[in-house]
Amino acid sequence: MATIQLLMKASQVVDEVARMGPSTPAELAKAVSEPRPTVYRIISALEQADLVRQTEGGKLELGTGILRLGDAAVDALIERAELRAQLLWIREQLGASAFFCVLHDSGAVCLDQVDGSDVDLFKIAPGRTVPLHAGASSHVLLAFGDSRIRSKVLTEAPYQRLASRTPLTADELQARLDKTLADGSCLEDSEVTEGVASIGVPVHRSDGSLLGVLAVAGLRDGLLSQETTACKALQAAAAALTASLAEVPQRQVTDTRHVPSAAAEKDASRMPAVIAKADALMRALAGERIATSTRLSELLDEQVRSVYRMLDTLAEAGWVEQLGPRGAYRVGIKLLSLSGELTRRLDIRRAAAPVLREIHEATGETTFLCIRRGTRAVCIERVDGIRVNSRVLKLGESLPLHVGAAPRALLAFEDRSAWEDYATVVSQSNEPWRNVRSRVEFFADLEHIHEQGYVISDNNVTPGIAAIGAPIFNHRGEVVASLSTSGLREGILAPAHDDQPSVIELVCRGARTLSDYLGAPASLLNKWSTTPDDSDVSPLIV
Repeated sequence: MATIQLLMKASQVVDEVARMGPSTPAELAKAVSEPRPTVYRIISALEQADLVRQTEGGKLELGTGILRLGDAAVDALIERAELRAQLLWIREQLGASAFFCVLHDSGAVCLDQVDGSDVDLFKIAPGRTVPLHAGASSHVLLAFGDSRIRSKVLTEAPYQRLASRTPLTADELQARLDKTLADGSCLEDSEVTEGVASIGVPVHRSDGSLLGVLAVAGLRDGLLSQETTACKALQAAAAALTASLAEVPQRQVTDTRHVPSAAAEKDASRMPAVIAKADALMRALAGERIATSTRLSELLDEQVRSVYRMLDTLAEAGWVEQLGPRGAYRVGIKLLSLSGELTRRLDIRRAAAPVLREIHEATGETTFLCIRRGTRAVCIERVDGIRVNSRVLKLGESLPLHVGAAPRALLAFEDRSAWEDYATVVSQSNEPWRNVRSRVEFFADLEHIHEQGYVISDNNVTPGIAAIGAPIFNHRGEVVASLSTSGLREGILAPAHDDQPSVIELVCRGARTLSDYLGAPASLLNKWSTTPDDSDVSPLIV
């Protein structure tokens, strides 16, 4: 098989894994119509590139490298951190779900979204596409976007709405687009989901061309009652995004080569070189955001002709997109769709179950998995202890973020602004155990936890009981959950002995396993040591 054909087959394998879910190599060989030996070689290369990985049952699923490429697809269009900040600000102002979409192929693709307080958007999530005739976001994209696409869509009427209502005619759609242009915004009611309304406004680049649409969605009664306020908030956020586009820094790629593991080096002779080179190319393109074939050939130390052939094949597969004829390249939106598919399948609770059991079997103590909800840590999985069955943090129950091991592990690895926000909530509470005068000591405690990488809670929640907590990170390095073990302090705080790891080591190891599952960068996890320090018992000061 020609090398370029092999690269196309590799992209098809990834597509099939995304379509079918966890699959055996035999199932994938049948799906892509290739002999098993060829597919085994492709899978080996894709595993080394973190684009697929094996499950506990030996099947293949999407790998966490897809998540980083999905982020890169967004970064090539807009400053992702600024977009996230604006979406969170919109939600804070309106309490509604906020999202950002761009025009792509035959629909409006969601780049990012945050859920509001009244409704979760299942049809509008990162990587998902809404038809161009449905919803406020699509109407804004059609009204302010490419006139050729608008004409094409109008000739395809009538349109079946997503919600259970009568079809939309071309005249009705044209009337809505005219009104959207006149108003500078669009309001739709129950067109995508019955009982849910949405409002969208355009986001323009500095040259006046359309970049995308900012929108909010919520229960119709609540959103319709604040239409004017919502439009003003969206327009303010859109202006901020437009201003940020001119300030996007150019990232530099210092190393585009993939560093193989020991197992990968052993199998290097069986790894198709073209897939390894394509992996390096995708990493370089992700780092550059947008790059020409000449620039990529310099980064990869490859001939321009070879790089161009790979880019042409990857463009055909949807992994990269070219900005006009003979233009520069960026990571394709398809990677965001694949990333969204993987994100929806990741299940931290399911992945944590064997980790919790392993720690429990080694210690006999109670183990917890917690996530943050507002100012509290909620227990979403738990294994009861044998010697002491803790009554604290039962399944579904919660603790304030400054109490105990698991909650503090969630807060300490947020940024300083999150600490300030939490301290403000603390200072406004009437509960007696919260004392704003101890803010300096509280921050010092969080800084100490952040430096050592785990939490020791000794007699802080229940007399005679200690706990160890450690953070769990996602592929962006954000803390998304925490793992902890609690029991009688003599056992929890005991050092390692007779080649048996300490509880601190077990909890930190378990947290790292779950962070790996979510794709956390190894550089982040390597920042902290898992070796306990007997003098490192830091009681909570509040």
